[in-house]
Amino acid sequence: MNKRIIVLLTTTAVLATSIGVGACATYKPEASAAAGSDASVSDVVADGQNPVMNFIGRYYGGRADILVEAKGEDTAQFTVTWSESYDTKAVWTMSGVFNEATTSVAYTDGIKKSVTCNSHGEVISEQVVYTDGKGEFTFSYDGVTWDDQKEHIADNMVFKFGDSAEGVLGTEPTEYTPETSESAAATTAKPSETYKPAETNKPAETEKPTQTTAEEPVEEMKEPARKTAAEISGTYTSGRATATVDASDPNNVSIKIVWSESADTSAVWRLSGKYNEETESILYSGGVKKVLTYADDGEVELEEVDYTDGNGEILFSYDGFTWADYNENVAENMVFRKDG
Repeated sequence: MNKRIIVLLTTTAVLATSIGVGACATYKPEASAAAGSDASVSDVVADGQNPVMNFIGRYYGGRADILVEAKGEDTAQFTVTWSESYDTKAVWTMSGVFNEATTSVAYTDGIKKSVTCNSHGEVISEQVVYTDGKGEFTFSYDGVTWDDQKEHIADNMVFKFGDSAEGVLGTEPTEYTPETSESAAATTAKPSETYKPAETNKPAETEKPTQTTAEEPVEEMKEPARKTAAEISGTYTSGRATATVDASDPNNVSIKIVWSESADTSAVWRLSGKYNEETESILYSGGVKKVLTYADDGEVELEEVDYTDGNGEILFSYDGFTWADYNENVAENMVFRKDG
């Protein structure tokens, strides 16, 4: 956590002047200018400042981002923006007292709005969806997780800190932990000790390649084998989306993806294609997307076909699969993980 804290204090000045995409112009509040101070973490604590100052900034995950701001002595203010389509955003605001023991913030005042923008990014309408949201944000070395106890829309997601979505998603946390000039100098000095001539010229060490060679096959065996068609069948989830994969016929794998857009509306994609075990992927074309509207009893009230020419690629890996949707890019930077 110490490295994490150093990063946030030294990079917030950048965040204060360059906030990434994610919402209409009205919903782009800047990060607190107080974080631009050069004070160390110990100075902040000693001065009695809000501990949330160590975590302020913007975090990214999938099509959403979370802005964290410090308020008062120990309160954190959150603004979550989730892009639902090219002109519609869901925006949540909530706040709570920071718990230093668990580095978390519980809230019970969540407000969700549905915001519509014009082509210039200006808000043309907004509608309050609810005002009784509750849940908890938890900070860790990886970023921040959001336990949304109202809708559970961010389950299994980790929002990572950074200057923009492009610079964060898919990047390891170590890329956001730059060392100070003093620690960098200390780190640079250490390798020189490992290259002492006395150590390199020791006969005992020069005779060890045989042991290293013997260990190589063991390391290679640890790598996961390519997934067979039988192994990819199952149910996968990511955020508010659920995917069902049926690979009983490897030459025509069927994929159904259901994305809950609101309490009464879902987008449903049906895709199919041949599974390539060599690349662990499925290239598809002719994908069909429908938008379903449900009645109060849960039955489908309206079904509209959005398009029938969808194409893209499903790529499986050890973590689950990623979906490259060439029509809308709706699942960019998302990972669907297998249930169970």
